[in-house]
Amino acid sequence: MDFRHLQKLLVAHVQGRVRNGEISERALARLTTISQPHIHNILKGVRLLSMDTADLIMDRLHIRLEDLMTAPQADRIIGDFRTVRLLDGWIGREHPYPQNIGREHYPFPSAEVDRLESPVAARLAPDPLRGPIWSDGVVLLDRSAAVRQNPDEAGYFAVDLVGAGAIGMIRRVNGAFYLWARHDGEWQSMRLPDRGARDLIQGRVSLLVRKLCEPR
Repeated sequence: MDFRHLQKLLVAHVQGRVRNGEISERALARLTTISQPHIHNILKGVRLLSMDTADLIMDRLHIRLEDLMTAPQADRIIGDFRTVRLLDGWIGREHPYPQNIGREHYPFPSAEVDRLESPVAARLAPDPLRGPIWSDGVVLLDRSAAVRQNPDEAGYFAVDLVGAGAIGMIRRVNGAFYLWARHDGEWQSMRLPDRGARDLIQGRVSLLVRKLCEPR
């Protein structure tokens, strides 16, 4: 069990309470001081649930870990996995972006893998300047051509910077791509090299696993 699996259980738990009428998205936003649009996107799976936000929701709704672990959906979410091949290398500012797929595999929930056209997994290099989210974990990427050619502004993407790799949000301004990434506690932007989108953008992040298990 890692934080990402607990995230999924928490989101499923809150979704059930909203469906049952126990609480509305508006009431949850008031309780947590999180904006209602952000709450809506978390429950729809558009936005990732951060550790701080998860702690806040659990505190305000009085949800215990035991409640999540014994929920009817727990076995389904935790027990159904598919393994995905890992890129041979690390994504990080001191590592060349990995170009080859290695022999190792990493397990992800089947529901997450099945919806991707071209899944691959990648290790994130430890980096204290990147903060805890995008450092020292494993990401599940969709490398499909359509996703890489037309990056949406709601997602996070793996980018090949030539000599380094990075994870961040992509913005297109006047025909040029910009990378927004968190560095040393602040959001920073940089213009990406004038290369084609599919050369720069290597995949869209579908899932982030914070705790590494032993690759197979």
